[in-house]
Amino acid sequence: MDCVDKITITNFEGVYEPAEDSWLMVNHLPEIKESVLEIGCGAGIISVHLASKGAQVTAVDLNPKAVEATRFNSMNNGVKIEVLEGDMFAPVEGRRFGTIVCNPPYLPPSDEKYEDSDLALAVEGGPTGTEFISRFLSDAPEHLEENGSIYLITSSRMKNLETGWKRQIIHQEKFFFERLALERFS
Repeated sequence: MDCVDKITITNFEGVYEPAEDSWLMVNHLPEIKESVLEIGCGAGIISVHLASKGAQVTAVDLNPKAVEATRFNSMNNGVKIEVLEGDMFAPVEGRRFGTIVCNPPYLPPSDEKYEDSDLALAVEGGPTGTEFISRFLSDAPEHLEENGSIYLITSSRMKNLETGWKRQIIHQEKFFFERLALERFS
């Protein structure tokens, strides 16, 4: 169980446990009061944090265990979050949000074998680590309000992330084997 700003998060087996990338996002996202969509909510720490600060949050995850964890953690923290199960933007087809946030899978595949395939999906972003983010950024405009923003975690271990988006580093930190950044895409 982890606590941040009076938020209590219970970790569920088979769900990505908040790590340094999650904490980086929670600690450095600007205050958001509008509608927010989180793609890949995991245990729900980012969604719960945003909802506790006044945002109207919709959270999506492909992993049914993550959907259950986010629902539990939102109720446990007394915040209302719409939590949906599905692949990326499919559950919110036809809807637009002022802000979209995502702590994406961004690592290339490793030799480490995950006992749970849902955990591998939460960590590995494709052969170069960028395929998930490329797909995400390609589909995001259909779900972003005019003048909206996207906040993503990126890693120095990702290779060749080329986008047509304007990018701004909000905050970055060096960790043992990589540099992580919270970036705003607009």
